[in-house]
Amino acid sequence: MRKFQLKALQPNVSHLRSACRTVIISVGLFSLMGCFGGSTLKQSIDDYAARLSRVLDVPLPDSFNNKITTPLPKLADSATLKHTIEGVSINLREFYALQDCELGTVVAERNTSLGKSQLPSQRLVYESKLLSVLKSCEAALTNESETDQRNVALAATIASWREQKTQDYSKTWANLVQGSQELRLALNTPERLFSVENNKDALSSVNALYYINNLSNKELLLNNMYKHDDSSNTAPSDTETEATNENNSERIIESSELEQQLKIIRSARLPATLWHTQQTLTQNLSLLTNMLETELDAVSCPEGRASDKAKILRNVFYLFFIEEIQPVGSLVNQYHYKLAPLWEDWLAQPSLHEEFKRYIRQQSQDGFNQYSSAMKAHVNLWQGFLGRCNLSPVAPV
Repeated sequence: MRKFQLKALQPNVSHLRSACRTVIISVGLFSLMGCFGGSTLKQSIDDYAARLSRVLDVPLPDSFNNKITTPLPKLADSATLKHTIEGVSINLREFYALQDCELGTVVAERNTSLGKSQLPSQRLVYESKLLSVLKSCEAALTNESETDQRNVALAATIASWREQKTQDYSKTWANLVQGSQELRLALNTPERLFSVENNKDALSSVNALYYINNLSNKELLLNNMYKHDDSSNTAPSDTETEATNENNSERIIESSELEQQLKIIRSARLPATLWHTQQTLTQNLSLLTNMLETELDAVSCPEGRASDKAKILRNVFYLFFIEEIQPVGSLVNQYHYKLAPLWEDWLAQPSLHEEFKRYIRQQSQDGFNQYSSAMKAHVNLWQGFLGRCNLSPVAPV
C-alpha cells in the first residue's frame, strides 16, 4: 500500500505581501467611498465651508458651527390642541329599544375601560362606525314607523345624535392629526436630514399623509348618504335599506389600514425631515453667502482670465455644492411641491387649531420661501463670480 505523506504548506511571503497590499488598498478605497459617496448633508456643508475657508484664507463666521443643525420650533402640546368630544348618552329604555340594531352594542363598547382610553386613531375608527350604525338604525326605524308609531320619536332622537356626531367627526379627525404620536413625530421630530441615497419611504409617506387627509372628508361622504328627496313621503323599501346599509358598511374606516398608514408616517417622518433640511440649508447657505460676497470680489481674474485660486474655488463649488448639496436641495423642492396641496387643505380646515396651523404655515410656506431665497442668492453669487472669471461650473479635470 502506498503511503501518502502530508507536508506542511509553507506560506509564500511574496504572495502574503501582495495580499496585504490588496487588502490595504481595498480598505483605503472603501474609506474614500465612504467620504465621497455616502456623505450626509451635514458633512457636505461642513466640508464645503472648510474648503472655502482654507482656499480663501478666512475664518468661518463664529456662529457657523452652531448653525449647521438647529432643531425645529416646538409644536404646541397635544393637550392645548385637543378638542373635547362628548359621547352619545342613551337611557335604559332607549338602549333596550335599540337591541334590534347595532347602536346599543357600539355605544356600550365605548363605555368599557378600553373604549374610554382609545388612542386618537381608534377613536376616529369608532366615530366612523358610530356614524354608520346611526344611519342604519335611523333608516330601519323610519321604515318601521308606519306600523309602530313608537319608533317615530326614537328615529327623531337618533337623527339628532347623528347630526351631533357628524359635527363631531371633524374634531375627532383633528385630534388624530394634532394629537397622535405618529403625526406629532412626523411633523416635529426629524431623525435625520435628507440624503440622496436614503429616501425609500418618502413616497410611501406622501401617500400615507394624503390617506389621513382624505379621512377628513368622511363627514361629507356621510352627509351625502343621509340626503334624500324631501318631496317624497314614501319610506325606502327593504331592498333600498339593505343596499344603503351595505354601502354604508363599506365606508367604515378600516382600523388595520389606518394603523399601517400611521406606521409609515411615523417611520419616515417626512415633513419634519423636509423642514429640518430646508432650515439647515437656509441658515448655512445664508452665512456662507455673506462670507463670500466680499471674499469672491477680492479674487483676481485680470481681463477675465481665471487665476489658479479662481479655478480652485470653482472646483470646490462643483465638488461640494453642485455634486452634494444641490441634489439635496432638489429633493426639498420635489417633496415640498408634492405636499403643498395637503398643507393648503389643512390650513383651510376649521377644525384644526390656529396654533397648529401657524406651525404648518411657518414651515411649509415661510420656511420654504426663506430656503428658496437663500439658495437663489448663493447660486447667483457664484454665477457672477464664475462669469467674471470666464469659468463654467463643470467637473474639474
